[in-house]
Amino acid sequence: MIIFILVLFSSCGQEKAGKEKTVIIGNYFSADSKLYLNKVYAKKIKTIDSVDLASDSSFIMSLNSQDYALFRLESRDHYPLIIVAKNGDTVKIEQSNDKAWPYRVHGNAECMLVVDFLEKLNREEYKVDSLSAIFHNSQSHSDFPVIRERLNEEFINIHKDFKEYARAAVTDNPSSFAAIVIINGFFREFALFDPQEDFNYYEIVDEALMERMPENKYAKDFHEQVKNIKISIDFEEDANRRLSPGKLVPEFELLDINGVKTGPANFKGNNLLIYFWAAVDAKSRQTNPVIRKTYENYHQYGLELLAISFDRDPRIWEAAIALDSLPGLHIDDAEGARSAVMKLFNLKMQLPAYFLIDAEGRIVHHDRDFTDLPQKVVDLINNPSNY
Repeated sequence: MIIFILVLFSSCGQEKAGKEKTVIIGNYFSADSKLYLNKVYAKKIKTIDSVDLASDSSFIMSLNSQDYALFRLESRDHYPLIIVAKNGDTVKIEQSNDKAWPYRVHGNAECMLVVDFLEKLNREEYKVDSLSAIFHNSQSHSDFPVIRERLNEEFINIHKDFKEYARAAVTDNPSSFAAIVIINGFFREFALFDPQEDFNYYEIVDEALMERMPENKYAKDFHEQVKNIKISIDFEEDANRRLSPGKLVPEFELLDINGVKTGPANFKGNNLLIYFWAAVDAKSRQTNPVIRKTYENYHQYGLELLAISFDRDPRIWEAAIALDSLPGLHIDDAEGARSAVMKLFNLKMQLPAYFLIDAEGRIVHHDRDFTDLPQKVVDLINNPSNY
């Protein structure tokens, strides 16, 4: 289990702040190893110092940082140690025999906010490791399905409880540097906060940090992060409004397989199924038979099909159309993820997807789940929309 320790200290003595350096002192695993001190930037990591550990594994380092910054201690054979500190701070690390949390970190009150969070994180992940061991050792057991279900339930409860703990920690200490660590943290591979669903937490922390430390680089970076999340949320809300049932389908024109400019306007007067897919996407290829059967069953009742792929290689696209006997009119938008149409329909390269359009050019339904597509088409044919 990778253990990350993030330590945060306030400046020791206002008179000395700016004159003293940050001191990092302690015992770091085995001797005869080189310890590196790296400064962590937004997009890179730069080595700024290194030491050879003494025979008793002790070390001492000093660094110069006028404001809180992020540093990482690491050696060739051991897990990294993350430090958040500024001039005047002293970081002391001692080893212990505790397998779930093998460190004793000494610092002030704000430091302990981070330490308490990380200790709890590692203790909970240690529990998950124990569950994983039971899982692997029980696979040959006659009651393995029951054991597996119980272990899954225990993991879900551990994860849920820790997320609640993280939210309480952020709510109680929104102006702390620890809040940045927690709100961007993970429990195993699962993010503790969703930028869109939990955006209120991001706003609370951003407002508190901007009031307390508006010139701090990491607070500024977090502020930019929040601004970008807000832009994304606004775009999503706008897309939901533009693409809601009853709205006119976004207009565009692209060259079809015959070299003719084609778009939704060409199909006005008919019910239209717009199918977004890619020949190189396995799920799309699995969905193609559903599209083919739907078209074959309902084309006689006025349903048209416009299939738009996002393949970079037209040879693969054309081969897939032939192999899957995919009917309708075909367009290949070779821009792929950069496609203007992709953005217009808010697809985010999450393929396949479809839009049902009525004879007046209005959106009736759109989805990425094709289970109910035939029934949606029947409803459209039998009950024309009246917006």
